[in-house]
Amino acid sequence: MKHSELTAQEKKHLWTLFWRSGTVFASFNMVKMEGQCYNYCMFPILDDVYQGQEELRREAIVRNGEFFNTHACTMGLCLGISYAMEKERSANPEAMDPAMIMNIKTSLMGPLAGIGDSLFFNTIRVIASGIAISLCAQANPAGILLFILIYGGSFLLLKYYLVDLGYRLGVNAIGSAFQ
Repeated sequence: MKHSELTAQEKKHLWTLFWRSGTVFASFNMVKMEGQCYNYCMFPILDDVYQGQEELRREAIVRNGEFFNTHACTMGLCLGISYAMEKERSANPEAMDPAMIMNIKTSLMGPLAGIGDSLFFNTIRVIASGIAISLCAQANPAGILLFILIYGGSFLLLKYYLVDLGYRLGVNAIGSAFQ
């Protein structure tokens, strides 16, 4: 299921995923890591997608609350893919195996953590810090603002892009990677 034109409801759900994912470390624990936040992000979407399908909704809530751990920015890709897959499961439960949703999410979290950590902690943060330190050493407060804009701005832009990309790729995400 590829999504080229998004409905108003889909756009609203993508923004919900984006904003709610900002609380990723508010519920972090050593048992489920980011799993509770993942569930918090998906909860309003699951309520909407599984309207009138209470048993499927309960299964989805349990499934999305399982262990999850990746970089906070790249989490958006998993959220977008999960949204598309849950939507497809609600439309045709027999065609979409719930284990597939969990397996794709589990398969992506390790590689996305490595990419996110390398990109943000080892590249963008170092570049933004270098620029900020050189300006702050001259007593220029623009250094602080530039650090926030470069590091935080790139983080937010990429996170929303990945949420959107994950949803647009949908269930074809893994197949698209190998073409």
